[in-house]
Amino acid sequence: MRQFRKYEFGSKGAASTKINALGKEHNHIIAHLGEIEGSESYHIDVLWDGKADPNWDKQMIWCEPVGLHTFGAKAAQEYTAACYDANPDMIPVFEEEVEEEIEE
Repeated sequence: MRQFRKYEFGSKGAASTKINALGKEHNHIIAHLGEIEGSESYHIDVLWDGKADPNWDKQMIWCEPVGLHTFGAKAAQEYTAACYDANPDMIPVFEEEVEEEIEE
């Protein structure tokens, strides 16, 4: 099982420190997104080989699924489900179209 999560750090150095703590032998896939959307924070996405490391929870962010980057449809589906479980207020509400009758 793999988990896809998004993280935000105060700097690239802070992100690198956290990544380096995983060791050289990890099998996680890490995408460096850098500063996005005018943010001064440094962003990375991780596709964890297994469950996400709880030591990273303080840097984890949830954005409107799936954000700017994904690791494919299966990872995006897992991320979206986890995001909505953690943040039910983010679930989109689809309003039914109401047909108006035109009076003649």
